[in-house]
Amino acid sequence: MNQTAALQIGDISRADFRTSFAADSENSRIQKALALPFRYQPARLALSLSLRRPDLPAPINDGGGRPIKGDTLFGQDEADLTLWIALIVQHCGQSGLSRRAFQDLVAAHWARGMDLLSRSITGAATIEQAFARLLAERPTK
Repeated sequence: MNQTAALQIGDISRADFRTSFAADSENSRIQKALALPFRYQPARLALSLSLRRPDLPAPINDGGGRPIKGDTLFGQDEADLTLWIALIVQHCGQSGLSRRAFQDLVAAHWARGMDLLSRSITGAATIEQAFARLLAERPTK
């Protein structure tokens, strides 16, 4: 597969996505803390939180986290997958991204979002309280 070719939906659905080892560990911790049945659930929350911020996330230095297939991370429905791709591409403001560049963006958003998610739920007594905090927070640079 050509790593410099333009994004293709099929390539994204089959690709592996991973974040840093630290963010992946936090993903697992939050999954357990919130009693979420699937690993992609906190990852999607993290991506959403990161995309709320106007600036680009810092690139990650290691991709040591466990992989999640694109169709699992973003959903098997083509509309869901296309929406996630559009949100991430639009946020970065670049056209013609390669699959590798897209994977790197996802890894960075996932890591930044996991940090934001972790800070938001620290000290929350219930999942409802954690989500109320998330909704109430204003995104900042």
